[in-house]
Amino acid sequence: MLKINRLLFSSFLLVYIFMLRSGAYSQTKTNLDVFFSLVDSSVNQFLQTSNIPSKIKVDLLNGDAYSVFNSRILGDLRSKGIEPANTKTDSFPVLSYTLEKPLTQYTNIFRDGFLGTYLVQRVISIKGNYYYPGLGRKEFYFANLDTVNTDEIKSIENISFKFTSATLPPEPFFSGLFEPIAALGTAAAAVILFFT
Repeated sequence: MLKINRLLFSSFLLVYIFMLRSGAYSQTKTNLDVFFSLVDSSVNQFLQTSNIPSKIKVDLLNGDAYSVFNSRILGDLRSKGIEPANTKTDSFPVLSYTLEKPLTQYTNIFRDGFLGTYLVQRVISIKGNYYYPGLGRKEFYFANLDTVNTDEIKSIENISFKFTSATLPPEPFFSGLFEPIAALGTAAAAVILFFT
């Protein structure tokens, strides 16, 4: 009877610890949100390089595929006190901004502890350039590296924007082989403990 009580107590304790750990993870930023923060960094790099007047023309050369970033760039400029000029007749300096290659990659899949969930390293990067009179052409590259749960991949990608998706690397062979063996061994040990 004492062994059964210990087994039940251990089982409840393990379930409780698992529930605590699963609730401890914070909300993962979506891939598009990470791209937005990298675009913010590129605009901040431009604003830190020179004295920019309060009104400039902005020529966004991002094409249709990356036009989702246009309003973000304009909003970043406005938040720093720079108003994009709408008129074509006035002569304001022109900022030409081009986003060439936003990229999502998943690398290095691994387990979170023994028999834990699979995690993968997420690398999100942007590459591009801008041209402004007096500064010339400046290239930029920004990247973000973090770790996400593979179960969250579908919810952090956006099917409307292809650059927010990538293929997952294959699971490690030995951990995929070891998991069923460990599960069978644990079940066998539980049965033996229950009947002894």
